[in-house]
Amino acid sequence: MVTASATFVLPPHAESVHSARNFATGTLTGWSLGELSENMELVVSELATNAFRHGLRLAESRAREPIRLSLLRRGTTVACTLNDPGAGFPSLRNPSALDIGGLGLHIVESLSLRWGWAPLAPYGKIVWAVLRTGHHDEPDEPDHP
Repeated sequence: MVTASATFVLPPHAESVHSARNFATGTLTGWSLGELSENMELVVSELATNAFRHGLRLAESRAREPIRLSLLRRGTTVACTLNDPGAGFPSLRNPSALDIGGLGLHIVESLSLRWGWAPLAPYGKIVWAVLRTGHHDEPDEPDHP
């Protein structure tokens, strides 16, 4: 079974979301998993945007801390994890037609096998999503990082 990991530290700037997408695409290409790039770009974009928009805002005293993006490969599955210093937890919303935004986690849920989050000690959280390639030549892997 092929295993690999890569981590990218995102400075606390909104422009870092673009860098996160590029990191994910480059990493998947290097792992010969380019078929996951489009979906992973969307997942990374949504999770990174939430980390900056909510995680840093809710942890103002730690708002200058970086956010870490990791990609973890196990066979045909790739987990995307982001950690931020915020204590708030992600939850699916049902925005009205007039709301701006609010559908990001629905996108993550629709593109991933599973997604979730966990608190980190002494503060912060990690949010993750697992995607799988269409090629299942290797034995099935658990659907969590």
